[in-house]
Amino acid sequence: MSEMPEELFSLPASFGQKRLWLLEQAQSGAALYTMRAALRMRGPVDAGALERALGEVVARHEVLRSVLRLDGNDIAQVVLAPRPVPLPVVEVAGGPDAAAAVADELSRVPFDLAAGPLLRCTLLRIGQDDHVLLALVHHSVCDGLSLGVLLRELTALYEPCLHGAGHALAELPLQYADYAVWLREQVASGALEGQAQYWGERLAGVRELRLPADLPHPATRTWKAVSAPVKVAAPVVRQLRMTAPGGGVTASMVALAAYAVVLGRWSGQQDVVVGMPIAGRPEVDLEPLVGFFVNTLPVRVDLSGDPSFSEVLGQVRDRCVEAYSNGDLPFELMVERAHADRRAGRLPLAQTLLNVQQSVPLGLAEIAGVELEPFPLPEGALHFDAIADLVEDRDAVTGRVSLSADLFTERTAQLAASSLPAVLRAASAAPGTPVSALPCPVADARPAAVAAAPEPVSEPVSASVSTSARGSVEAYVGGALPETPGEHLLVQLWREVLEVGQVGVHDEFYALGGNSMRAVRIVMAARDRGLELPLDRMLGQHTIRELMTEAGAPAVAAA
Repeated sequence: MSEMPEELFSLPASFGQKRLWLLEQAQSGAALYTMRAALRMRGPVDAGALERALGEVVARHEVLRSVLRLDGNDIAQVVLAPRPVPLPVVEVAGGPDAAAAVADELSRVPFDLAAGPLLRCTLLRIGQDDHVLLALVHHSVCDGLSLGVLLRELTALYEPCLHGAGHALAELPLQYADYAVWLREQVASGALEGQAQYWGERLAGVRELRLPADLPHPATRTWKAVSAPVKVAAPVVRQLRMTAPGGGVTASMVALAAYAVVLGRWSGQQDVVVGMPIAGRPEVDLEPLVGFFVNTLPVRVDLSGDPSFSEVLGQVRDRCVEAYSNGDLPFELMVERAHADRRAGRLPLAQTLLNVQQSVPLGLAEIAGVELEPFPLPEGALHFDAIADLVEDRDAVTGRVSLSADLFTERTAQLAASSLPAVLRAASAAPGTPVSALPCPVADARPAAVAAAPEPVSEPVSASVSTSARGSVEAYVGGALPETPGEHLLVQLWREVLEVGQVGVHDEFYALGGNSMRAVRIVMAARDRGLELPLDRMLGQHTIRELMTEAGAPAVAAA
């Protein structure tokens, strides 16, 4: 057994790291939040030099040798001392397809956030001078831009490590932990209060997006995806950008308007929220860092009154500009301000994501005698119902739509993917066309599936008797007072953790001021008193009576 590395220091985790830690506890055993990158290396590769280069990268970026642990009532990021980083070499017979299958298998192995490491690299040898370098990193310490930093530094350090020479990489101006501390100070000082107010008002009353599923909701999800390609020609997007009233429309705004229309038509809902990832690196000093910087902006689109596509596009432009100018507030705090509906195992506010990236070169360093190119990987775990991953290149938009294979068939993924270009082509020819009249294959071709859409497993729970933390015991009616030792214990813990005067067993946790970290505190405190509570259920909306009924816990001391 290898010796545990020395712990250098510990700091509170960032808001994003806390969210992912919580989600991991709720979905234990599934590798849902693994960032993946693969690089094909054709030519003679020295595995030892590549391993040393990897060690140099990990030594440079503290976050790549960090772990996340529960520290009292908070989550801490613990930075460990540098040490050699292994790069196992795996012989793969069967060429690139077999290498992709091995990479997929390796990416399904979950990370241990408390023990680490949170970066695993493997060199897959598919030929004498043909390798695939696979990098797997937990999302809590890495995002999409960080993968590019990782690969660029690895290739830049390879030849210096091969020849024993010094490297020219500049010293990093900051570390990820510095950013996390700065953001916490911004929130604590009230500097982001205006943004918090904006999101609270903009997202008030948001309801969950419910797409009509093809398949019954499974008791246990596999998190696999079905996908289909999307391709929209540049003239279509350019025409819509040029004719948009008021101007100032980008290709990503055009894509968002179309995606919102498709979701609205498909779900039958007129109020649609789409999560839009942004880089979350407001300062130039953050650009060369590895870390979890990305933030999610929940953009709300109003489709009521059957507006024209042109009107939707103008609305999307305005909402995006507002969102970008209020994009420093962590998503976790947007959820709290919006008092969003919570359901165990689902992200509040946005159940779907639209990611539009610019097509830019990866910027890898050249390695003499070795040809480098990105290596495509199979679809990874999907923790949303639907995601559109698109790339914009001079107004041409390509990519794919991915749906949860637990809920949708491959045919539905094809219909959803074809709906985006269908909406955009029709709208570019006639921007004044009402949303209801635009072609949308996923809605138009599936009336039977829509009619047979299963009801949600359970409605989000709301406070049933009193949503005020200042209500008196006399305000509660029959059944609201605790009846079992377990209920008595939870009433006591809720009062302590939520800092409220009275709690009834039908009061909803988040309506009383609860949040995810307070839910963890209650789970930990209950465990200390001999009561095991399901964390995944605690993270969804719930009352004490519901929690104890589902837990089926034996009586505990209620002292």
